[in-house]
Amino acid sequence: GAILSQEYPLERNVVDRRMYNLDKKKVIAAKAFKLIKNNETIFLDVSTTNIELARLIASSGMHVVVVSNMIDILQILAANPSITAIGTVDGFMGAAAIEVIKQYSFDRAFLGSCGVDMTDFAVTTSGVEDGLTKEAAVQSSRHKYVVMEREKFYFNESYKYTHFDDISGIITDEFPDDTIVNILRNTGVKLL
Repeated sequence: GAILSQEYPLERNVVDRRMYNLDKKKVIAAKAFKLIKNNETIFLDVSTTNIELARLIASSGMHVVVVSNMIDILQILAANPSITAIGTVDGFMGAAAIEVIKQYSFDRAFLGSCGVDMTDFAVTTSGVEDGLTKEAAVQSSRHKYVVMEREKFYFNESYKYTHFDDISGIITDEFPDDTIVNILRNTGVKLL
């Protein structure tokens, strides 16, 4: 089947994106939270959806280890003494963060995305540093989930950090159109 032409999203920084689609991000975070089990080690990367997931984790009674390269997430998690929150101390993206991330074996990683490239079956982000950092988390995780709003199925960005066959699933607020659902199904991507 044909795929609609994909666009590049409007550039918005993380601070601007916090309130954008907040209701959808909360739906995605709730779905992601249900996947986390007690005593797991998880990774939450730079993502406004992961901020909402961190809030759910922090308000739970779970005992988990959470590694993150986003200061906002670490601040939220630090409020709960049953959570061990670990930051990529020397850097939040790039070589220093990658070296810290590579030292871990994560049960689950939850990764943000700026969109997907449906012609190349790739998950994208806007920059090389962010992409390489996300790629390290994918390589260090047993279960890897992309967290993204439905609208991002119709956009892609400049850096491909992983391909569909390297992820466990995509967690979204709503499923995309049937053409995209079928492509994802045929490539083995589980939609949640």
